[in-house]
Amino acid sequence: MPSSIPYDPSLVLANIVSSDALKLVEQIAALQAPVDAAQEHLNTLLSAKRSLQMTRTELLNIGVRTDKVNKSIEALDGKIEEAASDYVEEKIDAEDKIQPLRATIRSVHVQMESPVDYVKTQIKTMPLASDSVNMDVQYFSNDTNREEASAHAGNVASYVSATMGVLGTNVAAQMSRAAASQVSDQVKKHSISGTLVISVTCTHKNAAILAPFAINVDKGIKVWNHLFKDDKIIPSSTSNMLQIAKEEAEGKSDKKFSIISGMTFGSSFVGMVHILNSSSTSVSEKMSTIVSTIQSQMDVAAMMEHNSGGFGVNESMAKSVKNLLSAQDINSHATMICMGVIPSIVANDVQIGVDKFATFDPKSSLEALSTIQNATVADQETMKQSADAARTGAQMISMKNAEMKAALSALAEIDDGKNKVIDINSMMTALEDYFAKAAEGASGVPINYFLKDISKGMLAEAWVAKYYPGKYMAVSYDDVGPSSAPQGANGTNGGSSGEESQSTS
Repeated sequence: MPSSIPYDPSLVLANIVSSDALKLVEQIAALQAPVDAAQEHLNTLLSAKRSLQMTRTELLNIGVRTDKVNKSIEALDGKIEEAASDYVEEKIDAEDKIQPLRATIRSVHVQMESPVDYVKTQIKTMPLASDSVNMDVQYFSNDTNREEASAHAGNVASYVSATMGVLGTNVAAQMSRAAASQVSDQVKKHSISGTLVISVTCTHKNAAILAPFAINVDKGIKVWNHLFKDDKIIPSSTSNMLQIAKEEAEGKSDKKFSIISGMTFGSSFVGMVHILNSSSTSVSEKMSTIVSTIQSQMDVAAMMEHNSGGFGVNESMAKSVKNLLSAQDINSHATMICMGVIPSIVANDVQIGVDKFATFDPKSSLEALSTIQNATVADQETMKQSADAARTGAQMISMKNAEMKAALSALAEIDDGKNKVIDINSMMTALEDYFAKAAEGASGVPINYFLKDISKGMLAEAWVAKYYPGKYMAVSYDDVGPSSAPQGANGTNGGSSGEESQSTS
């Protein structure tokens, strides 16, 4: 992923340039250049391979042999692997070197007021650069939905023997052979995993230029005296000012400070979002049902239940246990670094809740249990006994089915509400808004600087031209022309906006 555009907040249009800040930004840009070049080379090779693969597919469709094309693609694979290795090495090496430099960039700066005369200076927008975009987007999505259902029946001889022991050993043995246990499980797992990595850099054609560019010479002298305390300008001495101007003409002075008089702009969008939304629901139903296949034994059980004030068979002989476990897990990780453009970020709602318990229908399990139990009826001797056993089993199944349906239908869906998260849709919305604002070219961070050098002699000549107009040859270093006002009048030469005057004898 390319890094964002290096930027120091102190590098502002019409501001005094800090040489340290400018060098720092240049160093970071120089370290990022090999990384961006390595990634661009890798992306070029990847695009070439995809193009060749499409060409090979087209040749195969029309019946043309592709042996030589296959060899070329295999050779390209080796170059891609080598380019990927170079990119990884350059990326790691650059990050180790850039991090200490980036840590020295301060967000708050204190410095002298710019000598630019803001009253007479204007900022113009000119299409001096060009629009360009370099985009690399990687998207990985994994959406899985798995549903499993399992059912098995087994004999629970120990359970039946323990409950039917009061009727005798023979009866308990026969009942245990007829008993069946039905277990039905339903498992539902839904997982949505998506990762989006975006890196975009743009250059904007519009440049900001100070035109006309005017300097307030008095402010300029104050800035000079602040920056060069060992070589100050004394504006109260005319002879000193003339001497400084003479040295400038002879090229004896090499000290200077710079002002940013123009900029071209760019912007960058670097973002990553990874979201994982997984839900798991497990429903199980366990039933242990005893249906006697021998009429006499069923009559004994019914008689015991009737004598105790019950109906049908004992509850311990037909029991249903239902379990529900549902969970939802949401993980979201998003990072975004935007330079030059601030896109709109929209958070999306994520539904928090679990599946209903009512989605599990025990009817099929009961029908399967009835089939298994009827299949074990091997001791039926007469048609009447078979009919009575079938009728009794049907009554019990009907009662249990109605009971379970009533219980399940009374359960409502569990819903905890909604949460707002930054997901992949949020990042794509921000990317669209970024492109819209980048196309307008109304904002950006500087990527090229136009510097206006100010020397000691230039300030001295501007001072002389301002306060002694017409007496000496005026040399203008800004866009404000020399004044022809009489000596001692309020001058405007040198871009001064002050209402100052000085008379001489």
